Amino acid sequence: MDYYLGGYFLIKIRPISFGSLENHSVFTCSSCINDTLLDDWSYSWTTDNNKGISTIKKDFELSDEAIESIREWTDVKYDDENLIGWGDVFFDADTAKNYYTTYFSHLNDIKLFALYFDAKEAQEIINEFSPTDSSQGLIGIADSLKRKINENSKVGENTIGYDLIGIELGGNFHTFHCHDLFSELAVKFGLSSNASGLFNNTTNWDTVVEYMNDEDNGFEPVPWFLAKVKLVHSFEVVRP
Repeated sequence: MDYYLGGYFLIKIRPISFGSLENHSVFTCSSCINDTLLDDWSYSWTTDNNKGISTIKKDFELSDEAIESIREWTDVKYDDENLIGWGDVFFDADTAKNYYTTYFSHLNDIKLFALYFDAKEAQEIINEFSPTDSSQGLIGIADSLKRKINENSKVGENTIGYDLIGIELGGNFHTFHCHDLFSELAVKFGLSSNASGLFNNTTNWDTVVEYMNDEDNGFEPVPWFLAKVKLVHSFEVVRP
C-alpha cells in the first residue's frame, strides 16, 4: 500500500496533563498534546500572533530579537520559497532541521516526525480541505499531500506507530488522546499499543476510522483520519 507525505513536524514533547495517561508522554504531532515549534505566533502577519507570546518566549527560551527573526524566516519560507505550509508543516526534513538549528538548538529532546497517509485517505484530505473561494488558503497537510511524495522515497525514517487525527478547517488537528481513548480503542478494536503512545498496525483501520467519524460517539465534529507516524530525528543537546 502506498503512503504519501502529509508533512514534517518539529515537536517538543510534554507530559499529558489529564486522563488515564496523565504525566505520560506520547509521540503525537497534535498541538493539543505537545508543543509545535512552528505555529501561528511564528508568522509576522497572523492575527493575534502576540497572544500568549510571553509564555512562548519563556517555554522556548526566546528573546524578542529571536521572535522577530523567526517571523522573518517564516515569511520567506512560506511566501517566497514555499518550503513550509500553514500552519506548522514543513515540506522537507532539511528545512525543519535548519529551523531547529537556527533558533532552537538550545532545547533538548525535540523530535522531528513525519506523517504519512495511504492513497485513499490522502485524496480524501485533499478533497475535504480544498479551498472553496479565493479568500481561503490550502492547509499544510493537504498542500503536502498534493505533491504526492511517496513514503518509499524517504530513507532513515522509522515507523513508530499509528495516530488517529481529526483535522480542523484551519489546519490544526486533534488526536484520539484528546478524548483519552487509548484503552477504549485498544479493547474495542483489538488494537495493540506501543511505548510511543501510538497503535501498532492492524487490519481493521477502516472500522476504527468510521467509529471516530461517527459524531454520536462524542468526538470532535471534524473529519478523522489514520496517520502513520515516523520518527525522522531526535535532537539532543550535549551539555558540558
